[in-house]
Amino acid sequence: MEGSQNRGCADIMDGKLSITDVIAKRMQWLTARQTVLTKNIANADTPDYIPQDLKDGSFKRMVARQSPALRPASTNGSHIQGVSLRDPDGRSRDQEELYETAPAGNAVVIEEQLVNMTRNQTDYQTMTQLYRKHVAMIKMALKGSN
Repeated sequence: MEGSQNRGCADIMDGKLSITDVIAKRMQWLTARQTVLTKNIANADTPDYIPQDLKDGSFKRMVARQSPALRPASTNGSHIQGVSLRDPDGRSRDQEELYETAPAGNAVVIEEQLVNMTRNQTDYQTMTQLYRKHVAMIKMALKGSN
């Protein structure tokens, strides 16, 4: 599956896929991730179980290559200064590791998995909204200015 995801991202970067294809691929990935996160929660009491997750790197790299680096800027002295999500040396800031392994060797932390599931659900809803907006835009273009 990893190989097909990488090939899909290469197709996107070559301009071979439409926005609906990109959204569909992202929604497929989010669905697969939801399954993995659910499995982690189901195994929360299994001794020596190590939680799993899907890597999001190829999609993030594709988006980073397609969009210019944006930096917050204030155009007026009374504006609030923007905050960069990157350290001064250009590396992104990672969230600190806040969770520990349980005494039985199980590394599943329910709270962490629930946070991941919430982010996943929010991302999926965002993709659904983007798809709806794209379809509405196409419908509007087809109707014309009648």
